[in-house]
Amino acid sequence: MKKWLLFTMLAAALTAAAQQPDRRQRSAAERQLRQQRFMERLDSMVASGDFQFLPVSMEWGPRGGSQIINDFYYYIGIFKNRLQVHIPVVIGRAMTYNAVVNFDTDKMTGFRTQRNDSGWKVSFAATDNTGTAYTFVFTIYDQTGQAILDMVSNRNLMQYSGTIVANDKLPESTDPAPPMKRGPDGKLVPEDI
Repeated sequence: MKKWLLFTMLAAALTAAAQQPDRRQRSAAERQLRQQRFMERLDSMVASGDFQFLPVSMEWGPRGGSQIINDFYYYIGIFKNRLQVHIPVVIGRAMTYNAVVNFDTDKMTGFRTQRNDSGWKVSFAATDNTGTAYTFVFTIYDQTGQAILDMVSNRNLMQYSGTIVANDKLPESTDPAPPMKRGPDGKLVPEDI
């Protein structure tokens, strides 16, 4: 009887051990499939020329400092026929956000997308409402989704690190300071709800 119980337990352990590599292989295959889908979606966004860049950090040069950007309120929206820019810049060598570049335009020049071994390069130029010309060069890595933006003007050289996302409309309640009103229960809610 003890031998039979021992045999049954040994057989169960061997069966479980035999199934482990199969389960690991299946998990690895699922992760690889997710990575492939991620890269295809990223390629689709970049190739369409219709995406938003959300910065996480910024550096200014030459020999400037770096700073973390803590909010998705700052972005660069690239649409098929227009550009929206709302991003902090540092003018001079100050250690704070001295200004925010904030303009919309439908005049982008030299728009190019180029596929390379590690991902994509996207570059173009645009001019804001005051006549300041900016050159934008994105380096987008398809394995990690990281995007590096070099933004150059006659006043500064900025480099941002972040990611790109689809141009889906954000809900109004994501505004960092939406107009508020009192709801029926007395709690503050955004006015547009």
